[in-house]
Amino acid sequence: MKKLAIALLTLTLVFNLCACGQSSSSAASASSAASTSAASSEAASEATSEAVSSEAASSAASASETAVSADAAATASATTGLYTNLDQAALLEAIGQFKGLCNVSTVNADGTPNIAIFVPGVADDSHIFFNWADNATKANVLREKTAIMSYDIADPTAEEKAGRHSGAVVKLELEEDADVLAQLQEANESVSEASVVLKIVEVLPVG
Repeated sequence: MKKLAIALLTLTLVFNLCACGQSSSSAASASSAASTSAASSEAASEATSEAVSSEAASSAASASETAVSADAAATASATTGLYTNLDQAALLEAIGQFKGLCNVSTVNADGTPNIAIFVPGVADDSHIFFNWADNATKANVLREKTAIMSYDIADPTAEEKAGRHSGAVVKLELEEDADVLAQLQEANESVSEASVVLKIVEVLPVG
């Protein structure tokens, strides 16, 4: 009986030791799994943060490129220097000699654009005029008080491309001052009460 009791006690101790070992192993595994999960979460968080930062940087770069492109498009005509060799005096001289082709752009009553070819005359060093019959351009100018004119002098014999055209884009404003109109009519017999006289507001580059 004594030997049997000792044997049972020994088996009980061995069983308890095994149970403790398994519990410790499970705890260690759980701790290891938790550590791995935390590390994975941190790595995922860092990756997400880097991705967001990269996307933000990419968006900022794209916005910057767009702004530069828009700015370049807006200022291109002021920087090319092509087809823009006519200042106001040279433009008026060319008009007086009927050297070029004139297009007048206006806005119709419904907001749509209108453009037509006409032959302008020079009233003085700051005015041009048109002896228009009743047409859409005349109606638009009298209503809106403004117009845009392009003037192009072509030279197809020029060796260089930049020399094949010269001219300007001109902002025009309807002259309504009665005293100015009277003076222009007195000084220039081609200007009559029926003429539409336009003041040159600004001479701009072409292209």
